[in-house]
Amino acid sequence: MFAASMVLATLGAMCRAGGAEPASPSSQEFDIVVQHGKRISGPAVLKVQQGDDVVLQVTTDTADELHLHGYNLLVKLVPNRAGTLHFTAKLTGRFTYELHKSDLELGALEVYPR
Repeated sequence: MFAASMVLATLGAMCRAGGAEPASPSSQEFDIVVQHGKRISGPAVLKVQQGDDVVLQVTTDTADELHLHGYNLLVKLVPNRAGTLHFTAKLTGRFTYELHKSDLELGALEVYPR
């Protein structure tokens, strides 16, 4: 019984020391550029961890609004100026983001559990 307790305690300590603990939240920044109705730079899929601080900067050549579904966040976009959406990724799952007025889907945010 004592030997089994020692083995379990040792395994628990090894797991904690070996990185089994979740990583702490980090800051994730993404730059998206849209011209002539198409995303011309920036990733289509934004991958973050739950709890991460996310900054999404979008520049477009037309006036519009960036809409992040699921989080229901909007940011007004002025032509040729970066609009910034800043939030904490609290919800997990896959959420599309689009230019609201143009009804142009740009990609998706994937938030993985920590």
